Amino acid sequence: MHTDPPTGPDAELIALGKQFGVFHRSVHMFYQRLRFDPPLERAAYTLLVRIAGDRPARLSVLADGLGLDLSTVSRQVAALEAAGLATRTPDPTDRRASVIAATELGVQVYTHNRAVWVGAMRDLLADWTPAEMSEFGRLLTRLNETITTRYGGTDPADRCPRGEGETPQ
Repeated sequence: MHTDPPTGPDAELIALGKQFGVFHRSVHMFYQRLRFDPPLERAAYTLLVRIAGDRPARLSVLADGLGLDLSTVSRQVAALEAAGLATRTPDPTDRRASVIAATELGVQVYTHNRAVWVGAMRDLLADWTPAEMSEFGRLLTRLNETITTRYGGTDPADRCPRGEGETPQ
């Protein structure tokens, strides 16, 4: 059964909802085609971006800041440690807690994969003007801030540095 395109006051919202779904699938497909070395689960790579691109952090701070549960973060940190990309040391202010930091290899992997990401984005947006990229970035930032404010709890700026997110930038 086929339905006519929506009309009325909710037509734009329905169209946006459809584009959300398309965007979600497209981003997933985009990530699947990137060739990061070494290949890591997205959650592990998100942690590497945070500790190599930002700063070392306690496990609980990483979990809160990235909106992940502690068990997921712990499992992904263990994977990063096993790959030689991260270390866990006692927090000097609270010896019961651990601070997670990128190793030298972790920083190298982060830097390499960031270059892969930037190259892929450059290729993807080759026919966009700087003004279009800036406007899209502004609107996407606004959307992310709105979602985080209403549903996420923490400020997006606390969750990840501008331009960092789950991407290797």
